[in-house]
Amino acid sequence: MHTTHTASALLLALSFSHAAWARDAAVATAPALSARQQALVATVVGSAAHPRILQVRLDELHPTQPAIGYDQVYYKLGRYAAEEKHIADIARPKKFADLCEANGQGDVLPDTANVPGATLAAPPAGYRCKAAVGSRPGDMKTVVIGPRGVVYLTDGHHTFSTFWDADGGRNHQLKVWVKVSDNFSALGEAAFWTRMRAENKVWLKNGRNQAITPQQLPPAIGLAALGDDPYRSLVYFTREIGYKPPAQATEFLEFYWAGWLRDKPALDLARIDLLDRAAYAGVILQAAQAMVALRPDDIVSGGKRAADLGALDKVDRETLEELTQNKGKLSYAIAYRKSLAQ
Repeated sequence: MHTTHTASALLLALSFSHAAWARDAAVATAPALSARQQALVATVVGSAAHPRILQVRLDELHPTQPAIGYDQVYYKLGRYAAEEKHIADIARPKKFADLCEANGQGDVLPDTANVPGATLAAPPAGYRCKAAVGSRPGDMKTVVIGPRGVVYLTDGHHTFSTFWDADGGRNHQLKVWVKVSDNFSALGEAAFWTRMRAENKVWLKNGRNQAITPQQLPPAIGLAALGDDPYRSLVYFTREIGYKPPAQATEFLEFYWAGWLRDKPALDLARIDLLDRAAYAGVILQAAQAMVALRPDDIVSGGKRAADLGALDKVDRETLEELTQNKGKLSYAIAYRKSLAQ
C-alpha cells in the first residue's frame, strides 16, 4: 500500500513538473513585447461620451471579417481617380474629405488639399480639416486591443481598405485615428475569440457566406487580403433606398441583409452583368423592393428583425436616381471595375 501511494505521489509530482516546464517553456519562447505593444496593452478604454482615441498605422490593423464589398471600395477609388484628373477644380477632394471624416474632424477645408499628385500619406502642406481630431467621435472607426497588443478593426474595413489601395498602394503606413471600444489584451487567444464572438465583434463568414475560424481571418486590410462579397456591395447601394441603419445599429448590420438577399433566386448576382449600369440598377431596385415589403417583425437573418436592420416602408426613388446617375456612386464603381480590365 505504501509503495502504491509513493508511486502515485511520484507520478503526480512528475505531472506537475512537466506542466510547469511546459508553461515556463511557452513563456520563455514567447517573444518579448515591443514598446509599441506594451503601450497598446496598457491602453485605457474611455466611455461612450468620452471615448479613448488612438493613432494607428493602417498596417497595424487586423480585420475581424474575411470579406468586404469590393464595389463599395471601387466607388471611392473610382471617384478619387476621376477627381484627380482635374483636381485643381475640386474644392473639397473626396479622398481628403474621407480622411478628415474618419479622423473625427468633419469635412476638409476648401482649397487646402486640391494639389495634383498629393497622397493621403503625403498630403499638401496646407491640408486642413474643419475640426480637431476626435471632435466628431460618431464618425470614427472602432478597434479592440487583443492579446499581445494586436489591434483588431471592428468597424471601418471599407474605409480603411480604400485608403490602403488609394494612391497606387502608397498609404500602407498612413496614420489614422480610431476609437478604442475594448481592451481584451489580458485574455488568452482562445478566450479572446470567445469574448469577441459573444459580443458580436467578429464576423466569421467568408464572401460566399461559408463559416470560417478566427485563424482564417486575413492578416491585413485591403483588396489583396480581403475577399469579395458582392451581396455586401448590393446592400451598400440599397442604403437609404430600401433600409436606413438605426441610430443604435447592430454590428455587421449589412452582412445580415446580405445573407438574406443571397437566398433570393431573383437576385442571383452571378446572372447579372454588373458592368451594365441599367442591369445593376435594376437589381438594386429589386433588392430595395424586397426590403420594404417586409413587416417590422419579420426575421431577416441571424435572428434579426427587419425593424432591427432599419427596413424602410417604401423605396426612396429619389436616392435611387441619385445613385445611378452619371456621377453617382454606381457609375464610379462600374468605371473603376472596367479600368481594372484595361
